Amino acid sequence: MKTSLFLAAAAACLLWASGAAADSAQEWSLCNGTAVGGVSGEAQIAGCTARIRSGEERADNLFAAYYNRGTAHYLKAEYDLAIADYDAAIKVKAEADAFVGRGLAFFHKNELNLANADFTRAIELKPDVAEPYYRRGTTYAALEKFDAAIADFDRAIALKRDFAEALFNRGGTYYAKRSFGQAVADFDRYVRLRPWIAEGFEARGHARNAMGETDAAIADFGRAIRLDPRAAGSFYGRGLARIAKGQLDAALTDLDESIQIKPDSADALRWRGYVRDRKGMPQEALADFGEAIKLRPNYGALDNRAYVYLKLGQYQRAIADLDAAIRLEPDLAQAFHYRGVANHNIERYDRAIADFNQALKIDPNNANALFGRGVDHIQNGQFDQAIEDYDRVIDLEPDPGALLNRGSAHFHKGDYRQAFADYGRAIELMPTYAEAFFNRGSAAAAMGELDDAIADFGRAIALKPSFVDAYYSRAGAYDDKGEFRKAISDYNDTLRLKPDHVAALINRCWTRAVMGQELETALADCNSALKFNAGNAVTLDTRALVALRMGKYRDAITDYDFALQRSPKLASALFGRGIAQIRSGNVEGGRADIAAAERERPGVTARFARFGITP
Repeated sequence: MKTSLFLAAAAACLLWASGAAADSAQEWSLCNGTAVGGVSGEAQIAGCTARIRSGEERADNLFAAYYNRGTAHYLKAEYDLAIADYDAAIKVKAEADAFVGRGLAFFHKNELNLANADFTRAIELKPDVAEPYYRRGTTYAALEKFDAAIADFDRAIALKRDFAEALFNRGGTYYAKRSFGQAVADFDRYVRLRPWIAEGFEARGHARNAMGETDAAIADFGRAIRLDPRAAGSFYGRGLARIAKGQLDAALTDLDESIQIKPDSADALRWRGYVRDRKGMPQEALADFGEAIKLRPNYGALDNRAYVYLKLGQYQRAIADLDAAIRLEPDLAQAFHYRGVANHNIERYDRAIADFNQALKIDPNNANALFGRGVDHIQNGQFDQAIEDYDRVIDLEPDPGALLNRGSAHFHKGDYRQAFADYGRAIELMPTYAEAFFNRGSAAAAMGELDDAIADFGRAIALKPSFVDAYYSRAGAYDDKGEFRKAISDYNDTLRLKPDHVAALINRCWTRAVMGQELETALADCNSALKFNAGNAVTLDTRALVALRMGKYRDAITDYDFALQRSPKLASALFGRGIAQIRSGNVEGGRADIAAAERERPGVTARFARFGITP
């Protein structure tokens, strides 16, 4: 919220007794605005013009004619004409009121330095009058020279104790300085002096809202709305306060009302978009952000819209908005962080890292950027850099996700014991963290600690019954332990949850083949897997083992040949083809294959012997 400053009204028209003939007296009554029945701006200008053109007026009367005509032009928003008349008045006589009038016209033309100079000249001429200090303070506030503004408002209030407008503008200036308590104190005094004016309660509501006093703010906005049912800013402010209280439905109602009264309020549209996003209405949120950006492209609306695009998976659109947001506000870390997330999701990991680097240059302790950069270092195989990033995140605030990812970096480096420890710490912080149990199980399996692995995979499944990878990994651990029936049960659950899980089809085929049981079912699994990935060497090797178990040695040799064409050093295929050749009568060729298998993978003969498959 930016509290509106009260703009000073033009000084009252001066009254000058002309002592002239009847015609000139009538002209003066128009010029002075004292004619019976009231005077329009045009009539006032005509009366003053007549006296100026008469050539009869001198000194004070001529000053009054120019000054009054300038004031009439000012009130009609004809600022250039007003300035010209005030110039003429000042040439006749350098009066403070004329400098004030011209300063107001310059202010409305947004020529703030010229306005400031005129108000300063008025102060020099009348240093003990409150009005010029008030007007110069208002100009300093518009120039964002807040301390100078407050000093002038202080002086104005010292000279005129109950100067309501100066109190209001000083409160607005304190608000702009984020000195919200002092702003509230000034608005308190203002509403006591002007309890019938809605703007005072609205301004105090905004200041209270900024201090987190949401209930008091809502009460102030309610008072303002009762005084002025079309106070769009009060509906907007009350909407913000209700957002802070989590009252999204009530906030949406207020923001709707604010926008109905003032459809071109970019801020109200932006925050309505925020509420709609929070309420799960992404398309409506995008529409509001789009309208806000059309009205006034700013960082907040672009950043908010980009966040919705991120959640919808529309990463290129998110990046386009974040590019624009960064051009507007290049020193805000969040936009670089979000853009890094978007680049990560389209697998542009180097660009993502560059964005996270920039976010961290702006905010070195931005845990979100450190976290995201760590993820992309892992994607790039830069595990030591990832560990450094997660060390910093964990130093800032121990986080289960950071421990999980640091553990993954250690895992990829082959440091399974350290990975296991990180996963354990993540579980201590978050005992319901299914992924941490799964990862710790994977580390235990990598270290050959199969019982611990099976226990952790089981805990992951208990926490997340649809955890496909946990079923599949536990099946692998059971396979390694030789508990084949349990392995098949877990492969069944894997395929129940994900029927196109090719690896589960291949491994269920393999498990039945090493058992030498349900071989037709095993063959069906391998054939299904080949439909997903025709010509895969591992699948052909596994189907060949099924044929070997079935005594179909020619079929086995054919599949082993195809597998070895694709992967010439695949030890299991070399060994299996050797067995099939021996059993087909080609003993010499079979022994050569087995010897080659041992060279590629020492111990392969012993492994197959455990399954009852020997030369």
